[in-house]
Amino acid sequence: FKPYVYLTALENGYTPNTVVSGFGAVCGRWSPKNYSGGGGGRMMLKDALAKSINTIAVKVSLDVGREKVMANMVKLGITHLKKTCSLALGDQGMTPLEHTANFAVFASDGIETHAYGIEEIHTLQGELLYSHERDEPARKRIFDSKPIEALNTMLQGVVTNGTGKATQLDYTYNVGKTGTSTAYRDAWFVGFTGQYVAGVWLGNDDFTPMARV
Repeated sequence: FKPYVYLTALENGYTPNTVVSGFGAVCGRWSPKNYSGGGGGRMMLKDALAKSINTIAVKVSLDVGREKVMANMVKLGITHLKKTCSLALGDQGMTPLEHTANFAVFASDGIETHAYGIEEIHTLQGELLYSHERDEPARKRIFDSKPIEALNTMLQGVVTNGTGKATQLDYTYNVGKTGTSTAYRDAWFVGFTGQYVAGVWLGNDDFTPMARV
């Protein structure tokens, strides 16, 4: 979920090189923890994403405004989220299809992208009743190119220098973001190359923890 937070920050004056701190990431009586412990210190935004620092993501969401993050999610077609303290950590659940379709917007330079499964419908006589390419409305731009380009550069850093190193491909470049949830219940990777967008989720379908995945 963190890329959605950082995209919102990039739209509101931040750059990948903006130095941010996880200290002061407090919302009511709650404060986030990092996987490796500590408050996250001060680091550039791009490094915070590459290392998936929870405290900095939450602090950025509080500083930029969770309302703005949620407004961007609505642009992506995600309307079920509530303004929680841990919104920046993806606390409310999204499906692999939702994340993959959203990352396709990043891959498409900010052009809206809707998941679909039917390309064409024909009658037995061969008459074309429906064509996705012909009958769906034209895709429109929902994010400016500049913040999307900056975000994609940051997502490349996740793969080259961060938590996503294991996803590097030897035949092309790829970008993306890893994700985990409390008690090892979920493990994610969502990313793309120049041609494909893919989302991978690992977990147990009864919400039980995995063995420290």
